Amino acid sequence: MVNLARETIAYRDEALKTMNNANSSSSSIPLPNNEDISIVAFTAEPYPDGHRVKIKLLLSPFQNSPNAVISIFDHENQELVSVNMVSIFSPENDITIHIPGNKRQPGTYRAQVEVFFVEEEETEGEGEKHLVFQKFLIANTSTLFTIQ
Repeated sequence: MVNLARETIAYRDEALKTMNNANSSSSSIPLPNNEDISIVAFTAEPYPDGHRVKIKLLLSPFQNSPNAVISIFDHENQELVSVNMVSIFSPENDITIHIPGNKRQPGTYRAQVEVFFVEEEETEGEGEKHLVFQKFLIANTSTLFTIQ
């Protein structure tokens, strides 16, 4: 519990520092390009009921809103659930993910996040126009947590 408390305090302090820096930036201080977005912190903490997981995702400041996919995997590396975040508007994000009851067992789980941009391109072929979407991965990481 002490380590979890230290991680929570460190996460909060980093989030406050990042948010203060983002709020104090003026138009003369440019935000990073899309490629420079990073994951500052990513934590997963199960609620006492074992059915829900509190996810905290802290990103570096950004100009263009990225997307993200957060997935939870069991000890056999099977994906249990995933959440799509579209056009994230804030660097600090807290999400509660529910693990389906029929898939929840005591043990170690892995939470994974991928942060990315999607670009669309219009193509023409045989007299028809098509939209092609391309995913550009910016950052990814994972963390382990245990459900009793």
